[in-house]
Amino acid sequence: MQTNDQFPTSVVDKQKPKGLRGILSNNKIVMLFSLLLAFALWIWVSIEKSPVVTQTVSSVPVKIEMENSVPAQLNLQMFGNTDYTVDVIVSGRRFIVSTLTADDITVTAQTNYVDSSGNKSLQLKAVAAQSGKDFEIVGLSQNYIDVYFDTYKEAEFAVEPHIVAPDGKTVVDGCMLGNILFSETSVVVSGPSTEVNKVTGVLAETSVSAPLAATTTVQPEIKLQSDTGETLSNVSLDVGDTPITMTMPVLKVVTLPTTVNFKNAPTWYLNNAVPVTVSPANVRAAVPVEQVDEIKSIPVGTVDFAELDRGYNVFNFKASDVTDYMIMDNTLRFKANVNMTGTIMATFTVPAQNISITAQKDGFRSELLGGAIENVRVVGTQEDIAALTNEMLFASVDLTDADLSAGEQSVRVRIEIKGNTAAWASGTYTVRIRSTAQ
Repeated sequence: MQTNDQFPTSVVDKQKPKGLRGILSNNKIVMLFSLLLAFALWIWVSIEKSPVVTQTVSSVPVKIEMENSVPAQLNLQMFGNTDYTVDVIVSGRRFIVSTLTADDITVTAQTNYVDSSGNKSLQLKAVAAQSGKDFEIVGLSQNYIDVYFDTYKEAEFAVEPHIVAPDGKTVVDGCMLGNILFSETSVVVSGPSTEVNKVTGVLAETSVSAPLAATTTVQPEIKLQSDTGETLSNVSLDVGDTPITMTMPVLKVVTLPTTVNFKNAPTWYLNNAVPVTVSPANVRAAVPVEQVDEIKSIPVGTVDFAELDRGYNVFNFKASDVTDYMIMDNTLRFKANVNMTGTIMATFTVPAQNISITAQKDGFRSELLGGAIENVRVVGTQEDIAALTNEMLFASVDLTDADLSAGEQSVRVRIEIKGNTAAWASGTYTVRIRSTAQ
């Protein structure tokens, strides 16, 4: 047998197909070409011969443009539900509409004719969202939406208590309900002006299953009251960062002696009673049941030792100013007589070096002006006064809560006597300072 090497090259080449004939004789190439041709024919038929169909695109969001709109210029806002969706009916070739989603369509509510408060019907308009897809919008599931417009308003209301008790009995026999305390005494009601204007009050409502025997704190339900009794819509309550609590004090009426409190007292009087009498000497008062065994007297006011002079000192206090307890009888005023007989008065001078600012006010830096404080009236026993010298008097200035402004001004000082435990400075004294804002 002869090999190809035994035949001329020209004979071997003539046996291999060349050109188009060679390509068509390759089954793989023919198969690939057939697939490409079939795909192209399918694309052409889909585009040119696809039927026109109608289809619904569901849940397309409705946009309500308020920026630079007529209602916005009238300070009108939307309240209530503003999240609307509609179904959009579209028409087009099947291969296009079958791929449409809500992102391919924009539905807008027209606000041009909203010129007053109230429930308004807004016409809807749908357009293609510039998706490059060829289709036609032929209808909507609804052509209008109802939106409530109004101006915005805020109003502050005091919180009023409302206790629901069996048979109307709030506390046990022998006791009474004190002034109810709230963690927040007022709330802000906000929303559409028309609705806020209907609010007449805010109730803090709670119920008790049995009469209270001790002071109780609860978290009440906050309710709006309206002049018509109707339920208010789109109105919100701002009660702060934490829920409002309601404290219901249970009080017991007792009869106790009256007294006064003292402040800025010399050390000796901290351990020895100040000779004081109060009229009336006793009073009926309602006190918390938890403190009945602890309270020995009812303080009707406070006396500053700087207000005391030698001899008899008379002070009057209003019963209505007693806030820790409830005065139950018809007493309107109390008179306190502080008897400082046996004391004398002499004048002294506070040296300039004994005057100091003990605390600065935030935002200011202050310095003392001037020199000594003269003619300071000091009260004490003859023995105490005889032992005093000017160098024992000191004046301090606490500016923490002072009402300061930049520049020079007078401020009050507190005068202390060091080295003596029973004498005190009577009267009010000031020094000049210069303050600079920081």
